[in-house]
Amino acid sequence: MGIRDVVFVYRLASPELIRWHSRRHTHGEDEYELHYFLGGEGHFETERHRCIISHGALLFSHPGELHAIRPGDIRRPVSYYAVLFHVPRESPLRSVVESRPFRNSFPRMAGSRHRLLFENLKTGHVHRTLARRHAADHMLYSFLWELSAETETDGAGNRDDYNVHIARAIRLFEENLNRGTTIAGVAKALGITQAHLTRLFSDHFGVSPLQYYRRMRMDVAASMLLDTTRSIKEVSWELGYSNPFHFSRSFRQYADMSPQEYRQQYYRNNPTRYATRLVSVGDHPSRS
Repeated sequence: MGIRDVVFVYRLASPELIRWHSRRHTHGEDEYELHYFLGGEGHFETERHRCIISHGALLFSHPGELHAIRPGDIRRPVSYYAVLFHVPRESPLRSVVESRPFRNSFPRMAGSRHRLLFENLKTGHVHRTLARRHAADHMLYSFLWELSAETETDGAGNRDDYNVHIARAIRLFEENLNRGTTIAGVAKALGITQAHLTRLFSDHFGVSPLQYYRRMRMDVAASMLLDTTRSIKEVSWELGYSNPFHFSRSFRQYADMSPQEYRQQYYRNNPTRYATRLVSVGDHPSRS
């Protein structure tokens, strides 16, 4: 089993990106896909279902299944992760992802609790070292078995168990990505102490609020580097950095490579961008 590609799309709004990411498409034999939505307005369509996109929705597509993201009001742009992976027939996981109970357990409502996992999958997959890429593969492998275990326990792990203060804090982080913020200011806006906010993030995510905010900011930077033609300097300004060198230093701490190296590494590993087979409206997906 291995990851073929990981994409993070932040605020899907430009006409060019909407055309690309909302196309109807399918994947090849042995290829499966997880979509994890962070918010926005729209629908996720498959051959079997049409699901409303909502915060924390986790969806699954199997080989040959026609699917598409249909953005709604562009004033509420969609943000999401997509992980394309292959599971060979000889893998013990194959019977899990092919089982009817597993497929029927989606969509699942996961809240914010998987965001760092998907971020780690993305950064690990494009890392320059083979060990980090293998680690990302095993992280996904473990996650899929956890999803299977939740299915066997009647979906006990599906409940959206993130705290309301965490949800509001993340929203404030998102609203201030290009202006900067302080944890003390967020805690004050929520009406709780900074210590309480820190404890909530530590309990749910294993990181402090400041670490979560910084990683969110760099995750958005990575999306801009891959999904736009902005220069490094333009990306840094977009995220509120007055000094591009400060931005590059922060990004290197996040991805273990410079912004330019990150962009080059991704396209070197994924020369055709996302590994999909396009299907025109009205066409039937090829099963060959």
